Amino acid sequence: MANPLVQIGLLLVVIVVWQLLKRIKLLSKMKNGPLLDVLPVILLVFMWFLTNTWDAPWFATMICIWMIGAIFLTVVWGLARGEILWDQFLLLFWRASLIFLTLAYLVTIVASFWIV
Repeated sequence: MANPLVQIGLLLVVIVVWQLLKRIKLLSKMKNGPLLDVLPVILLVFMWFLTNTWDAPWFATMICIWMIGAIFLTVVWGLARGEILWDQFLLLFWRASLIFLTLAYLVTIVASFWIV
């Protein structure tokens, strides 16, 4: 699993299989959400496999930046809206996490070609 090309191929296979299952109506009752909700977890696991042998604490740094971003997002949301509604905030947080972790994963893949 530490090979970036295998990981990219596995991600593509998961996405294609998910779309095929949706087209043949096995997942017709689900919206687009479940795949998007699982992708951040998959990206975290893949990042860990790529970086667990590195000398630099890249994975820990990404987790810290992600959590600091979550705290910032919570404060901004609370100040802007005056309240934090769990279902709305969690959806925003998880989508923002998907964007951040996708970018972090892409940087990790590019860095893994230079480090290995």
